[in-house]
Amino acid sequence: MGDDAGRRAALATMHERHDAVAERVQRVYGLRLPGHLAVFCAFWKSASDAERAAVEHLMVRPFGLTEYFADGGLERRARDGLDERLHARYRCDPPEFVTVLSGGSDGLHYGLWYDDPAEVPTLIVHNYARDSAETWANGYRTLLGELHGLTTAVLDERDDDTVAALVEPLLEALDWFVDADNEAVDADGPVRWSGVRRESTAVSVFPLLPSDAGDPQLGRSHTRLEELHAGGAEAAAWIARAEAELAAGEPALALAVGGELHWLAGDEHRDVARRLRADGYRLLGRDAIAGIVEVHAADAGLRDVDVLVATG
Repeated sequence: MGDDAGRRAALATMHERHDAVAERVQRVYGLRLPGHLAVFCAFWKSASDAERAAVEHLMVRPFGLTEYFADGGLERRARDGLDERLHARYRCDPPEFVTVLSGGSDGLHYGLWYDDPAEVPTLIVHNYARDSAETWANGYRTLLGELHGLTTAVLDERDDDTVAALVEPLLEALDWFVDADNEAVDADGPVRWSGVRRESTAVSVFPLLPSDAGDPQLGRSHTRLEELHAGGAEAAAWIARAEAELAAGEPALALAVGGELHWLAGDEHRDVARRLRADGYRLLGRDAIAGIVEVHAADAGLRDVDVLVATG
C-alpha cells in the first residue's frame, strides 16, 4: 500500500469499523472513542514498506484501544478472567490514561487522556512504565499529531543522513492524513475543557476540574510527594486533609493526594489511594474513571499487561 488509492481504502475501512469499536469502548470502559483513532489506524494499515521501516525505527506499534481496529480485533477477549480495562494498563498509569500505542525502550507507551468520561479525550500523554513512570504530554490532541511530532524530533535531533533517509518517508504519509485527522476532531464536536489552563502534579498531568472542586495545591506537590513517601505525621496530615475536603464536597485535593500515593505504589497506602480517587471521581460524576481506579487497584501487581488475546 502507501499510494493514494490504498490510503483512501484504508481510511474507508477504519471509518466503517469505528462505530463497532466505539460501542465496545463505551460498553467496557464507559468512555467515548475519538474519531482520530480511526485515522491513525488507517495510516497504519496503509503504510508502504518504506513507511513501515520508518515506524519500526521509531519502535512504535498499536497497543491498547488501537488493537480493536485490526482485522479480528473485536474478537479478542481478556485472558485468565481479568478485566478488559487492564489491557495495556501499567502499574503507575493514572486512570484517565488509556493506552493506544507502545513506544520504544523502558516501557514507553502513549495514551488518550480523559478528563471527563462524558467528553472525548483532550490530550495524548506518554509514560515510561519501566523507568520513573511519570505521565506527561507533548501537547498533541491526536495520535497522528503525536507521531508526526515524534518523527520531526528524530530528524531534528539526529544529524544522520541514513536516519533521515529512513524516517522522512513517514512525514509524507502522515501529511496525507492531516485533513482526515482534522475532520475527525471537528466531527467529535467542541470539548468542554478547551482553553482551560492545564497543570500537573509532581508525577502526572492533572485532570481538569470544575471551579468548585477545591484546591489540589499542585504547587506543593513535589514537597508533598516527599512527605507522603516518608510517611509519618506529615503524610497522615495530608491524607486527613484530603479526606476532610472530600467529605465537604471538594474532591480536588483527594485526587491529587490519591494520585501521588498511587504513583508511589506503597502497599501501606494502596487502599487510601484507591478510596480517595474513586470517591473523588464519583463525586464529580466521573464514574467510568472511578471504575478504572477500582479495577486497577484490585490487580495492581499484574506483571503482564498484555491482557487481550485472540479467541479460537
